[in-house]
Amino acid sequence: MKPTIENVLSENNFHWKVKEYYCDAKKEQFTCPWHYHSEYELVLYRHNEGAFRGCYFAGDSIGEIQHNSLLLYGPGLPHMLTGRLDSDKEHNVYSLIFWFRHQWLESLIERLPELRNLRRLAKHSAYGLSFSEETAETVYQLLNNIEQYEPHHQLIRVLQALSALADDAQSQRLSLSAYGLYDVDLNDESTRRVELARQFVEQNFAKPIKIDDLCQALHISESSAYRLFERHFLESFSEHLKRFRIGKACEMLVNTQDAVALIAEQSGFNNLSNFNRQFKVVKGMTPSDFRAQFN
Repeated sequence: MKPTIENVLSENNFHWKVKEYYCDAKKEQFTCPWHYHSEYELVLYRHNEGAFRGCYFAGDSIGEIQHNSLLLYGPGLPHMLTGRLDSDKEHNVYSLIFWFRHQWLESLIERLPELRNLRRLAKHSAYGLSFSEETAETVYQLLNNIEQYEPHHQLIRVLQALSALADDAQSQRLSLSAYGLYDVDLNDESTRRVELARQFVEQNFAKPIKIDDLCQALHISESSAYRLFERHFLESFSEHLKRFRIGKACEMLVNTQDAVALIAEQSGFNNLSNFNRQFKVVKGMTPSDFRAQFN
């Protein structure tokens, strides 16, 4: 199932936009198709208890939508929503979507260095991010009915909402793999090594690689490689490689009709039983069940 690209707005002067949706009481299905776009998308879901049951799909991640679920999708990250309204409940289902462009965000950071922490938020959005209920409530209070304010006050509220996202220590990545593009300063030696390590895994994950192979490719010691992964990826090399392989397998399960055994081989696992076992540990379901969720 290939994602389609969605054009949010075609105007050249478009920087950001907030739109609010209220569910039609006569409508039982509440879905959006598998798609991506060139803008960042922040989406907030709010509903009465029991009125809505649904799941989001972001990259290779699946999660349940709760009241005050707040999700950020970076440019190029495929995502979708599937859910159903309870016909016996009052249909008070609301969603708020905030789109903004990367060029606008970069121009803000360039002109206002105090906002440089937004660059880290943008980078992590390549994986998709979820935020705490407290941050979701803050964002709702800032962006709900934003059109009633003067333009300069709208901008202040948007910046406050972005700052709340960047400050949320409880934010979590959604997808195992990154999607889309983000800027990397290769003039910084530390950042350059991290990027080279990421590229090495991405280019060689289907092979039976070990940390020694990475050390030879990057010309670093094994202890330096261990520190690099623990500091920048917050996990060991072997754990990162396993999660990356599972992420790539998820992509193939969604985007192809290849047999599970072939996908296991193409994603770097030495046998099918090991693949099934590791996949269930990471994703909480079998590869077949994961594919069925998307279908």
